[in-house]
Amino acid sequence: DFGGYLDGIDGGYEDLRGQSEVTIEVGASGNGGNLAFAPAGIWIDPGTTVTWEWTGEGGGHNVVASEGASLDSGASVSEAGSTYEFTFENGGITKYHCVPHEALGMLGAVAVG
Repeated sequence: DFGGYLDGIDGGYEDLRGQSEVTIEVGASGNGGNLAFAPAGIWIDPGTTVTWEWTGEGGGHNVVASEGASLDSGASVSEAGSTYEFTFENGGITKYHCVPHEALGMLGAVAVG
């Protein structure tokens, strides 16, 4: 349940164990605009590469960890097709957010293991 971190947040949850690569939309519809990660919560195996892909909607977004793995996509980007990749080697939960839209509920989490 990601410790309640995603309670009330749009974007859904998916069990993606068994896949070596997964993609999360950045700027998906939700949270009162195009202010969601989709899926917001994922469960993956160690060694899985996650790619965040920008939809080009909802303004500039980024991916920054608040707990767990060292995610940081850098400055906010608004161009469709922009991507950020990270390979999760260790078990545990990583909680992350979009800095400009964190207060609007643009949150995500990755559970590994």
